[in-house]
Amino acid sequence: MQIDLSFSQAAIVLPREYSALKFILIGAGGTGSFAAPAIARLVFELKQIQNKPVDMLIVDPDVVGSGNIPRSNFCAAEIGRYKAQTLAERITLAWGMEIEYSCEAFDAEKHLRRSMRDYRSLTVIVGCVDNHLARRDIHNAIDEFKTYGSLDAPGIWWIDSGNGRSSGQVLLGSTTKRQKHEKYFAGTSICRSLPAPSLVHPDLLEPETKVASEINEASCPDRIRLGEQSLNINQRVAVEVAEMLSAMFLTRSLKRFASYFDLESGTSRSLYCTTEQVASTIHRKK
Repeated sequence: MQIDLSFSQAAIVLPREYSALKFILIGAGGTGSFAAPAIARLVFELKQIQNKPVDMLIVDPDVVGSGNIPRSNFCAAEIGRYKAQTLAERITLAWGMEIEYSCEAFDAEKHLRRSMRDYRSLTVIVGCVDNHLARRDIHNAIDEFKTYGSLDAPGIWWIDSGNGRSSGQVLLGSTTKRQKHEKYFAGTSICRSLPAPSLVHPDLLEPETKVASEINEASCPDRIRLGEQSLNINQRVAVEVAEMLSAMFLTRSLKRFASYFDLESGTSRSLYCTTEQVASTIHRKK
């Protein structure tokens, strides 16, 4: 039996040195509402150990509806309130940490440009959206506002989350243009950049099938009752997002750029930061 040594041979994802760090959470629904407090905990920890500004912005134009309960991280008393504002104020009140919010659709010019204070700042876009149009906006924003520093380390990273009925995936990347796989690495032990989620899975930018679209039109409670949505899938995805970001910025131990899991079978797998696994993803046919 052949033993997979990918993890032990993987490079550590090491973002460039920064003067300021900002997390922009786009989407505060099923996954985003659980990811928000998890990312806020990371921000809190980073503030304690770093003498650098670390900020967080939540972007979502929607209000809390009855269909968001209990699948999302909201309660009945919050129905009718803006999701982004509700989460930001809840975190600020709980931890005394100011969280920015925007109750409108993501606008790269408005929301992303402001986070790029200078060439030494670093921005992480946390995509918790559920449609190809929103992901296209993120993809285009990274392409338009890309900045590079020493060793071609990017100034913007994108972590994308998605899920089906009982399965989910979390993808991390930074570069929207295909390049030779060795360009993502600095030596054999450090990974400076990664192909964007939209390169690893180009279908993220394409319209869903008619069947999938019809399923998504059903309310969240209906989808759960019909067996089209696991009650716990969004929380699981949010945990994967938070863990990947914590490993990247807090413990500096991240060695993977994609994770897939299935709640029904209890299985999970990851793609690790090796030249072979990166090459296999960027050379996939669309």
